[in-house]
Amino acid sequence: MLSLVIKRNDNDEKFNEKKLYASVYASLMACHTTEKEAELISEEVTKLIRRWVANKSHVSSHDLRLETAKHLRDYNHLASYVYTHHRVLS
Repeated sequence: MLSLVIKRNDNDEKFNEKKLYASVYASLMACHTTEKEAELISEEVTKLIRRWVANKSHVSSHDLRLETAKHLRDYNHLASYVYTHHRVLS
């Protein structure tokens, strides 16, 4: 099923697991996680979220962010905080 993410501006966007992976990875790297560990955690969190959205036609970006942070918290509390509270990481 095609999952659409409802963005804050009410636009719909197709769920993009590459964007999710990249944002989780960036949060982990901002917390000085090793590249290898960041890759492994990002893959696992992305897999869990892919399953979560699989049977949904729409999810809000807010719910997607909360669910992702919940799973990321199991691996790295600080990265979960960064992911939740920082929209753009340099």
